[in-house]
Amino acid sequence: MTLQTILTSQPFEGINSRIQRLKADRARRRKMKAQYDQTWRELTNMTDRERLDIGIHQSDIPRIAAEAAAMRAA
Repeated sequence: MTLQTILTSQPFEGINSRIQRLKADRARRRKMKAQYDQTWRELTNMTDRERLDIGIHQSDIPRIAAEAAAMRAA
């Protein structure tokens, strides 16, 4: 590769694509966090009896919220 080719090519092409991937990853993580928080909030606002009616124990809430967030990312 000659110096002329290097100077006329887009030297920041790799950086730009990296930045775009980082932005996309950040947006994906934000959506996952929002889904986790929403699921957590909905389940913790239920009474123990309501959760037991649907087969969820209070200790299951973090796992269920994480699973909901992971499904959101997929």
